[in-house]
Amino acid sequence: MSRSIRVCSYLLLPVIYLLVNVKIIQLGESFPVTIVTFLPLLLLLYLDKINLKKLMLALGAGAGLTLFNFIFGKSLDPGKYVTSTMLFVYIVIIVGMVWSIRFKTISPHNYHKILRFFYVVVAMVVMLAAMEMAQIILTGGSSLMEGISKYLIYSNSYVLNFIKFGGKRTTALYFEPAFFALALISIWLSIKQFGIKTPKTDAMILAGIVLSGSFSGVMTFIVFYLLEWAFQYLNKEAIRKKLPLAIISLSVFIVGVVFAFPYIAERLGDLGTEGSSSYYRIIGPLVMVGYSLTNIDGVVRFGSLYEYVASFGIFNGADVGKTIDNGLYLLIIYFSWFAVLLTGWYLSKVGKMMINAFGNNQNFRVQLYLFTPISLFFTGSIFSPEYAFLIVCPFILRKALNIVNS
Repeated sequence: MSRSIRVCSYLLLPVIYLLVNVKIIQLGESFPVTIVTFLPLLLLLYLDKINLKKLMLALGAGAGLTLFNFIFGKSLDPGKYVTSTMLFVYIVIIVGMVWSIRFKTISPHNYHKILRFFYVVVAMVVMLAAMEMAQIILTGGSSLMEGISKYLIYSNSYVLNFIKFGGKRTTALYFEPAFFALALISIWLSIKQFGIKTPKTDAMILAGIVLSGSFSGVMTFIVFYLLEWAFQYLNKEAIRKKLPLAIISLSVFIVGVVFAFPYIAERLGDLGTEGSSSYYRIIGPLVMVGYSLTNIDGVVRFGSLYEYVASFGIFNGADVGKTIDNGLYLLIIYFSWFAVLLTGWYLSKVGKMMINAFGNNQNFRVQLYLFTPISLFFTGSIFSPEYAFLIVCPFILRKALNIVNS
């Protein structure tokens, strides 16, 4: 009986991917409640044992960063400080719990039940995205996307406006294309933790990322697959035994990149175009990042981001932007050199994993740990429970599957 209950609880994880952006209620102007708002409680469903030392270490680090931000941060809107700080603390609690919890083990004979749910979720969101794209191509708009938008945490009106001017991007059940792509990559990594090959699902996920029009998503998927090719074939034993297969798989990859090159080149060109989403996400905010790292008053207190960003006058489309759509930049603006040092430390750990992964990248371990820093470039909403779920879900499954070095 306990085994059956345990499986049912893990089946909830793929279902949450469908509901992660669906709003239950709205508290105030800027706090939508979704199913993952209750993520700490949901984690208790899978709790076997918790390491209190690890949890206290995570909470202590979060408290230290919060104190640093309060002391050195410049306050431009005190009214939003409490809400913004609570969101940061909430994310620290979620990450700390996932890091410190030993999760209930999933029995191998139940793998296929959970995987089946993931396959259904992938099929649903990709088919919905395909329907949205078909409607965009045929009618120049998407009433389907507009109807779904009413039930989501944020409006995707900017995407609908983009479509009216000839753009072609989809969001499926998510509030923006980049988040849609991020969710698909998170699902892909969750599936990979089961240690099986799923070429049809891989192709469907790649199709969904392409339909989203997310440049970050396409490039991340390409990099992750290229890494897996390198880990699998660039060692003496594999080259001796699997050289033909290595050449064929690399050739297929190169052909895919050639077909995608016009799109990649166009999006790279957008990096130099002021007002484009790529420029606003990557290039424009560099002036703020530089200021935060070189000036004592460059740190911004929680809740004051909109006013700070608007003061730099960086255009996002036709309007002056008020958000940071890059999580790494956001961390630097809030925590200055602490963010840089922590990111560098984390990447050094991942670098060591990469060196040891040739011939044995167990269940996409490197890609999983690399996913966290790369995901920062998808969105600036990194203090939201919705973003946190996408990051921690593959780690939950890795630990629940009792994978070595998890």
